[in-house]
Amino acid sequence: MDKNTWFVKARFGLFLHWGIYAIPAKGEWTYANDKWKPGEYEGLINEFNPVNYDPALWAELARKGGMKYVVFTTRHHDGFCMFDSHYTDYKITNTPYGKDTTRMLTDAFRAAGLRVGFYHSLPDWTHPGYADQESPEYIQRGELHTPTAEQYRAYVALLYNHVEQLMTEYGKIDLLFLDYTSKYKAAEDYFDRERLLAMIYKHQPKILVNDRLAYYKDNVRDFDYYTPEICVPNQQQQVKGRPVLWETCATMNDHWGYCRGDENYKPLEALICGLAGCVSRNGNLLLNIGPDETGRFPAGATTRLKELSKWMKLNGESIHGAGKSEFQPPHGGIYTQKKNYLYLHLMQPPLGDIILPQLFDKVEKITLLRDASDVPMITYWGGELLKNGELRIRPVGAKAGDVLKIKLNHWYPAPNRDLAEGFTKRKIWQSKCNS
Repeated sequence: MDKNTWFVKARFGLFLHWGIYAIPAKGEWTYANDKWKPGEYEGLINEFNPVNYDPALWAELARKGGMKYVVFTTRHHDGFCMFDSHYTDYKITNTPYGKDTTRMLTDAFRAAGLRVGFYHSLPDWTHPGYADQESPEYIQRGELHTPTAEQYRAYVALLYNHVEQLMTEYGKIDLLFLDYTSKYKAAEDYFDRERLLAMIYKHQPKILVNDRLAYYKDNVRDFDYYTPEICVPNQQQQVKGRPVLWETCATMNDHWGYCRGDENYKPLEALICGLAGCVSRNGNLLLNIGPDETGRFPAGATTRLKELSKWMKLNGESIHGAGKSEFQPPHGGIYTQKKNYLYLHLMQPPLGDIILPQLFDKVEKITLLRDASDVPMITYWGGELLKNGELRIRPVGAKAGDVLKIKLNHWYPAPNRDLAEGFTKRKIWQSKCNS
């Protein structure tokens, strides 16, 4: 199997932002955004004891919610390791909890049949060898400083060693989401990209590595997928005319890491719209949850996962293994397609009949996916044959969030469906939020 195949079929994954930042519960950027006394934030290591952590439960919720893979924050920008690092004491196994949460998670999610990916931050705000002097909003402790050559080399070595440990001690890793926040520095220069990548592919030849090791450069190569953030791009993502694998990550509420009091969870309809929108452009959705300091998913996130579970049980075939369609969807709808089946996602309740452009003579049958009931097709209106290739349908009882399954009489593949294995330029995309 080509290493891209599983990713294209999966279409939906779970992102987990979890670390000691769950204790102050202000989101994962609290180290940079709030005023901490020297050593105060690092002291949270003595308080972190997520006694309710149950990765098997997380995996089951994700699986039932239609997610096919997980991406877990092994280390975020605060430098705290959620795995048993051999190279720092600033790690989960030195907390009162004392267990390797990353190993527990990989075992549980694999047992549930899900693929496993790691997120790892390239910056480390707590390390004296890392500083971004050109981007004041991202620098360590909010103060400009210049690492010595020795400090810088120590930092790059630590990064390399951490990634190598993750690539060699946790079994088969399907995905690596490297994250970099600077708007200015060239990551491939700062983090010794070529050496790092060579090591990653040596140990995990079938892994998919994202694009963020080379922010804002013109001659990027050797990356497997593109990662826009908290948006659904307007079209299939391409670089120099070639389609690329891509995945957008998004939050369920307004924060990546746990934030107490943030109950602004997106409604189910918005999540379905975002997921279908990604698939309709040959992309994936990586939906984030920030577990709390005890190891539980927030109640609002669990509620949404259970709602997604009910929807995916009835409509999942319109997502998994589906992709872009060449046909123009009607107003208020999104098309996904799988061979000779077209899936119309209704993003709003139908006003009445729905007009399907281009499909007059191309449809064999239409059903409501959730109950397989027939949807009548109308080819005459007012005694006259409908014109312009339109097909009129009457989805009685359909509501927002429903999917119509349209069986085409031939397979009409979307144009240019081949997916590139790499790309040559990362499009600049500005976000109000940070992952």
